[in-house]
Amino acid sequence: MNSNPARHPSGPERISLVAMPTRFARQTWSIWRQVLIVLCLPVMLASCYLPEAFTIDLSMERNGDYRLSYRGLLVQPNITQGLLDKSLDAEGEKEKVAKVLADLKRDSAVRQLTYTGRGVFNMVYEKRGNIMREKSFVFVRRQSRILEMFFNSERNTVEIRGGFVPDQYQDRLTALGYQMTGKIEVRTTAGVRSHNAAEFREINGQNRLRWEIQSISDPVPNVILG
Repeated sequence: MNSNPARHPSGPERISLVAMPTRFARQTWSIWRQVLIVLCLPVMLASCYLPEAFTIDLSMERNGDYRLSYRGLLVQPNITQGLLDKSLDAEGEKEKVAKVLADLKRDSAVRQLTYTGRGVFNMVYEKRGNIMREKSFVFVRRQSRILEMFFNSERNTVEIRGGFVPDQYQDRLTALGYQMTGKIEVRTTAGVRSHNAAEFREINGQNRLRWEIQSISDPVPNVILG
């Protein structure tokens, strides 16, 4: 990757790449239920994880070395739904929570993980690697893509993007009071070929991109480095 100056997209751009859940801890149980059904029933995945109240910090060097941290909540909707419709008792909840903890802790980058109740987990995640060697990276799972990175060897570029949720769910989620809550910062010594960050600065040879996610209509990160 080289250090060419950033080229901003021409004109307004809206990229629907990742959907992040509403403030579960502050919504009524009925809104929780509707949001989770709308978002997760189409896939019906026991391993579905949804981010909330989070901070993502990613730094990447020109040689592909990166450091990624995630601090915030992960919601496991199957546990939440089971508690809501009373199909899950205390013992069943305990068993499912144990499975989630075991699943997530398989990744050695998980530094802290605690269960706070109602299907919500508090996570601290710190990962180091080299995307040029790895070729690709997905957080947190391929079925629950919060952040993805891909190295294109032919173009010598790295693309950073979120997972995607079909557009038809966005209006309904907004009507239910859905609010995305998160802060994302990318710092890199590589050149930035394109991005949709709200804030972009170059400081002492380092490019810094920042997003503050406040609503479902906000653009979410899509960056090409090279």
